Parts: sequence; structure tokens; C-alpha cells
Amino acid sequence: MTSIAFVLSYALMFAAVSVLMYNLAPTGVRSLAVRGLQVRRVDSSKVPSLWFRLLYPLLDKMAPLFKGLRLTGYRAKMAVELQRAGIGEYVTVDHLLAMKAVTALFAPLFLSRFLAAFTNPAIFLLGAVGGAFLPDRLVTDLRKNRERQILRALPGSVDVLSLSVEAGLEFLIAMQRLVERGAVGPLRDELATILNDIRLGKSRSEALKGFASRVAIPEVSSFVSMLVQADMLGASIGPVLQQQAERMRVERFQRAEKAGARATQKILVPLAFFIFPAVLIVIMGPVALQFLK
Repeated sequence: MTSIAFVLSYALMFAAVSVLMYNLAPTGVRSLAVRGLQVRRVDSSKVPSLWFRLLYPLLDKMAPLFKGLRLTGYRAKMAVELQRAGIGEYVTVDHLLAMKAVTALFAPLFLSRFLAAFTNPAIFLLGAVGGAFLPDRLVTDLRKNRERQILRALPGSVDVLSLSVEAGLEFLIAMQRLVERGAVGPLRDELATILNDIRLGKSRSEALKGFASRVAIPEVSSFVSMLVQADMLGASIGPVLQQQAERMRVERFQRAEKAGARATQKILVPLAFFIFPAVLIVIMGPVALQFLK
């Protein structure tokens, strides 16, 4: 009975905070929230993350309530993270704050169905704090996964660009062909953004620098700096692309070697504590039984 009362009081506290957030929001934003209008309409099926896609209708209704929260530092940091995770076009920081509120409420309630320890108020609140940090962790994982996909696709794409330029195509036309015929992925999306920026009036160097700042991967930054330098000096871009493609192949091979070495080290723990003892029991068990007889 006490645990039920605590859960109800927790839900009432969440409702009180929601009402406070509603009152802090600007009048125009409150009216949008009351009418159920969206600040911007987005097709939620295009959101890459499954969790954001499932919760998007609810988050879109709740997001206007969080516009009154300043949190300047957090907003600036997470806006960059959302952009680098590839969901900045669909998910705003207000959506993220709304998701934090939802997970802070429902994570402990969900866990309390399976863990008796969550009837303890202190552990219940600890679960709420952990739930509030889940969306940030989700965005970080999305960013890392996107960076891995870009790194995996970059050497092959640079190879194709190098061959196309050496065959006589202009660099931007070669990039357009790569966008049209390349494999679907974050790198192709970024290349399409570069072309779109150039069509809107940016120089090639500015568009490439924007690509490097959006992705913030050292390998990409190095690649972009070489292209920008060649562009500034008026040098032929074909040899530069060929050199960069060769360098990226070597770096990819080195990364694979390092990953293999780390995997060897990581497998030692389960081998020592789980596999070797089991093998020892299977081999020595019958011998021990013979001695006991």
C-alpha cells in the first residue's frame, strides 16, 4: 500500500512540474500546445531512431512546454549532438527535454513491475534520475554509430571520386554522380548537403568546411583541409583525391588491426572466468569422481 501511495505521489509531482512548465512557457507557445498544433510539422517516419520515431507524436505535443527553460549551455551542446547524430533536422532540444521527462517518469514505474527493490523511495528516485539521462545516452550512441558509418564509407567514396575526376569529370559533377548512385547512408546525405549548399551560393571551400564542422571526425577534417588547400592554390584535385584515398585505405587497415588487438584483450576475461573453469570441470570431473570412489 505504501509503494502504491508513493507511486501516486510521484505521478502527482510530475503533473505539478508539467503545470509549472506550462505556466513558464510564453503565451503564444502555450496556445499552440493547448490547440495541439506543432511548431513544425515533420514526418516522424523519417526520424532514424526507433525510440524517437515511436514517441515522436507525444514528444511533439510536449515540446512547446519546454521552450521556457533556458538551459543555454545544455541547449547549445545538445543541438550540436543532435546535428552530428543525424536527427537535428527532425528532433529539437525541446523534443529531447520532453523525452527526458517521459523517461524520468516511466522508467522507474516500468522497473518497479519487475524489481521489488524499486518499492524503496530512494531507489525509485534513483531510477527516475537514470531514466532522465537515457535520451542523452541514446543521442550519443546515434552520433557514434553515424560516425562509424561515415568512416566506413569514406575510403570507398573517395576512391570513386578519384577515379571519376581522373576520367575527366569535374569534381562537383563526380560528387553528384556519387550521390545519385551511391549506397544509402549518412555520408551520401552529407555529400548531398554539400551540393545543396553550393547551389544556395556558398563557395566549394565553405561547403566543405561546413561538412567538416557538422561531422567533426579527424579523418574527415584532414580530408577537407587538403581539398580546401588544393582549391586555394589552384592545384589539380585529382592527385589530391588519389593520395587521400590511399591514405584512408591504410588508416582503415590500421583501425582494423587495432580493433582486432582490442578484441583479443577483451576476450581474455570471459575465457579466464567462464570458459576455462567449465572446460576444467568437464575434463577433471570424471577423474575426481574416480578418486572419490
